[in-house]
Amino acid sequence: MGETTYNKAAKFAGYFFVIYYIVGVVGLTLPSTQETFTNLMPLTLLLSAAILLFFHRKWRSTDAIVLLFIAITGYLIEVLGVLTGHVFGVYVYGSALGFKLFGTPLIIGLNWMMLTYCVYTIMEDTRLFWPLKALTAAVLMVAYDVVMEPVAIKLGMWDWPPDSVVPMQNYQAWFIISLVFLSAMHLAKIRTGNRVAPWLFGVQFAFFLVLNLTLLIV
Repeated sequence: MGETTYNKAAKFAGYFFVIYYIVGVVGLTLPSTQETFTNLMPLTLLLSAAILLFFHRKWRSTDAIVLLFIAITGYLIEVLGVLTGHVFGVYVYGSALGFKLFGTPLIIGLNWMMLTYCVYTIMEDTRLFWPLKALTAAVLMVAYDVVMEPVAIKLGMWDWPPDSVVPMQNYQAWFIISLVFLSAMHLAKIRTGNRVAPWLFGVQFAFFLVLNLTLLIV
């Protein structure tokens, strides 16, 4: 794919994400359609990840191995977290994210990979020394989780018994795990060159911000 064609396609994909997630906000806000749109969340994550990875530039075997490592490790850490309560705190997954194994949705590993990839790409072309890039990207990951948590609880993605209060331990774990995954990508010298990643992260961040207003305030 030529550079001009790639840029046009990436911009189209970005606009698609904007429209797609706006429809999602409306569908999740209206009581009559909320359950249907909640059940579509696993499909949304799969579609978003597929489009994101399609726009990765110059695939190497190392790229695929590192991203697969993040997805699998992210899932296994979540399993450990659910079974022990020692990673993020005591929490349980609901049914909104689809099929679960060991109390953990299989798709959650894909979500870890997708978010890590996005924030890594956002920081990729900055002039910062790579540890500072990783630290900044990890902060972005935690900020994302902060705006996501209230919506996730409201929609039954997961909950923090007994009173749905998110412990500080969760955000600390998000930062440390994100930093490890981001460092792995930096050490592997992955160059994504992905123009869709900032679109996806920005749209998803705005998606949860707006849902915080529509679901939790209205």
